[in-house]
Amino acid sequence: MSESLLDRLLGRFARAAARIRAWHRWPYFVGVAMIVGHRVNMRRENLTDTEVSPPRPPPPDGFDVRGMRTADGSYNDLAKPWMGMTGARFGRNMPLAETFGERPPRLYEPSPRLVSNRLLARRQFVPVPHLNLLAAAWIQFMVHDWLSHGSNDKEAKPWDVPLPEGDRWIDGRMTVLPTDPDPRHPGDEGRPDAYTNVETSWWDGSQVYGSTRERQVLVRTDPATGKLREDGKLGLRENGALPLEHRTLRGKPSPRLELAGVNGNWWIALSVLHRLFAHEHNAIVDRLRIDFPDASGEWLFQKARLVNAALMAKIHTVEWTPALMNSHEGRTVMRGNFWGIMGETFTHAYGRIGSGEILSGIPGSPQAHHSAPYAMTEEFAAVYRLHSLIPDEISFRRHTDDSEVVRLDLTKVAGGEVCDVYDAVPFDDVVYSLGTSNPGALVLHNFPNALRQLDRLDSQGVHFDLAAIDILRDRERGVPRYCAFRRRIDAHVPSSFEELTDDPDWQRELREVYNGRIEDVDLLVGTLAEAKSAKYGTPPGFGFSDTAFRIFILMASRRLKSDRFFTDDFRPEIYTPAGFAWVQENSLRTVLERHCGALRPHLGDARNVFFPWTRAGA
Repeated sequence: MSESLLDRLLGRFARAAARIRAWHRWPYFVGVAMIVGHRVNMRRENLTDTEVSPPRPPPPDGFDVRGMRTADGSYNDLAKPWMGMTGARFGRNMPLAETFGERPPRLYEPSPRLVSNRLLARRQFVPVPHLNLLAAAWIQFMVHDWLSHGSNDKEAKPWDVPLPEGDRWIDGRMTVLPTDPDPRHPGDEGRPDAYTNVETSWWDGSQVYGSTRERQVLVRTDPATGKLREDGKLGLRENGALPLEHRTLRGKPSPRLELAGVNGNWWIALSVLHRLFAHEHNAIVDRLRIDFPDASGEWLFQKARLVNAALMAKIHTVEWTPALMNSHEGRTVMRGNFWGIMGETFTHAYGRIGSGEILSGIPGSPQAHHSAPYAMTEEFAAVYRLHSLIPDEISFRRHTDDSEVVRLDLTKVAGGEVCDVYDAVPFDDVVYSLGTSNPGALVLHNFPNALRQLDRLDSQGVHFDLAAIDILRDRERGVPRYCAFRRRIDAHVPSSFEELTDDPDWQRELREVYNGRIEDVDLLVGTLAEAKSAKYGTPPGFGFSDTAFRIFILMASRRLKSDRFFTDDFRPEIYTPAGFAWVQENSLRTVLERHCGALRPHLGDARNVFFPWTRAGA
């Protein structure tokens, strides 16, 4: 898709204006124009294809690939049916020459464990007052839809992470298995390792439904009978809870673990969202059956899945992102991705104006991949390392009077322990507690310590420091360090620790850990440190850094623009009139009201349901 004259002008303007000051330090209209211009430039310069031997999609075998999403993501793009499917490679937002993975000794400079101990470990919980815990859970819910590197390479020699002097890590040694790379092909000569996405790259609800036909059958199975539901609905227990699988997606045993399309890294807030959207799927089936009483269960399932996935995409675009980017510019640009500058009211009344995305938004505009085939990218995965959002503990409270039922630390609300929470706390009270609690801020010294000594469900007693692993994975997978990363996204590159952050204590700590070398600062560390940089860092009102935002404005629109079911085929003929209206008319608020009606009074004063709700008695 060629650039328009307006696109080229906006791109040049954004680059010139950024040399003077960051977009968020300009007046509103200039800032918005710069954001759009940055996206134009990144669509041209920051999409790199890594595929040399694409996976072969299975034959359709009578499946309606035109009107329904396949389980594995194939046939979204009918000209390149492998695009975005499971087993396709992660793309890059950087030139391939700059994405060779680091190896020892550089891999350990400085030690990821030292970075974890000195810069990331939570000293005191720092909250985000304007967000609730549903906002923290939502992004994990979405990431599980978009990407996973799958299992690590069990045949490779593990990374042996150096321990700082005096570190009392369990067993006195920290080893981490390398990421399993995609087998190299003849076309990979001279290129860095590439890695495959074991989930679909599309916005298709794979965290709810799975990315294989086998997984879809499993979530559609009635737990009471053990048989596939013939009515198109998802299987739920009699009490409305998710079925139990008793094992992780990778097959490891785990007592009382709930079943979902993806149930890795499971905790109570993730369970809540899965349960809500399983019920939402079944509600959509009921609505479709009114118009299509003779339709098969398979047809109803697939159409409801299509509608449910689109609703989740809409919620993320017009509700979650404006909550995280709580500024006039952020709300305008992100809502504009879906509705355009004409806005929701106009679109509902009059429909789209033309085929462009600026006036009427991306949904319904022509599909385009810009400068590379569609794929999730390693850099996108890296900037979404948002573990600091997770609190150390959760206070579960009654929605009727706000009295505390129980207070549990993070380890007691994860994995199979989730079922124990539901045994003690009714579902509505769990949801209320998440809606009235705050997540952690994305700043240094705010990584939950429970995740820094994590005994994972499937690890058989092997402990992990997730903060150290986050650092290690970026280095291993060739994600550039902070300064090199900023250079490639046309952002100001700090020449000193004083330019990176305004906090003098952070400046000193960073200088000590990185031995005075600003170019060595890791991407994750830099994005957290810039939270306290008024000149170049996190924009006012934003929940995450400007560095992450640059990748976000590229990839958030790309998830819509590259997807046939949000562009060329986002229309009633594909979704059905009732399904299309369901997407247009519903929101997370209506989902909550439909399935948690008792909580309606607490939602009333919240401009955005990802903001803290009204407490009982307030």
